[in-house]
Amino acid sequence: MRNPGINELYSFGLHQGVSGIEEGDINLNTEKAIKNTLEYKWYPNTNFTLNALVYFQHFNDYIFLNPQEEIRLTIRGAFPVFRYEQTNANIYGLDISTQFTISNYLHGLLKYSYLKGDDIENNLPLVFMPPNSFFGSLTYQAKKGLKLGQKVRMNESEIEINNRLVFEQNNILDNQDFIQPPPKYNLLGIKASTNFIFPNYKIRCFVKADNLFNIAYRDYLNRQRYFADDIGLSITTGINFKF
Repeated sequence: MRNPGINELYSFGLHQGVSGIEEGDINLNTEKAIKNTLEYKWYPNTNFTLNALVYFQHFNDYIFLNPQEEIRLTIRGAFPVFRYEQTNANIYGLDISTQFTISNYLHGLLKYSYLKGDDIENNLPLVFMPPNSFFGSLTYQAKKGLKLGQKVRMNESEIEINNRLVFEQNNILDNQDFIQPPPKYNLLGIKASTNFIFPNYKIRCFVKADNLFNIAYRDYLNRQRYFADDIGLSITTGINFKF
């Protein structure tokens, strides 16, 4: 059970962070749900694991933000209008993941997620449901450290290449949103990290690059997609100092 949030009850105006007008409803009821899951785990040996999870969740008075057929003109410009509403709904899906070891240095990970939501009261798909996605990564781990001097050594070095494929959200009708769901997209990333060990402290350094090929894409769950593409090539570095 979940009580309506403050924003779901009392919103009435422009949400500048997402460039949309949101309207709450003070008459929203408590959201009630029951969830059923079935999980299978297979660990035949230390080099391979497989997890599969199937779930089904039924909602009474499911609270969701519903796009309205209105673009409202304000002194700040014209913005799409969204209203918090309730319905009875079913959400079901499947998550599959596997981890495997190719060698002492090379490890892999694969994940697939499928999700579908239906408004059973109005016989419509639910809006803003995550589209199906696939994620894979390959990680090289150096087992041996490297001595950089009398008092400094480097260990636990890793290089990871990952790929995320997000499919188009097809479970939605043309008139349920302001624009069509964006097409599928594929993002490649890379990450490198290592430890520098000193006598009295340790420094963990990393650098990662997301959307390595600077793909122009729009994420269905990002409400800024109505106006602009998502983030392009992004490079992040970090240092973690432990003493």
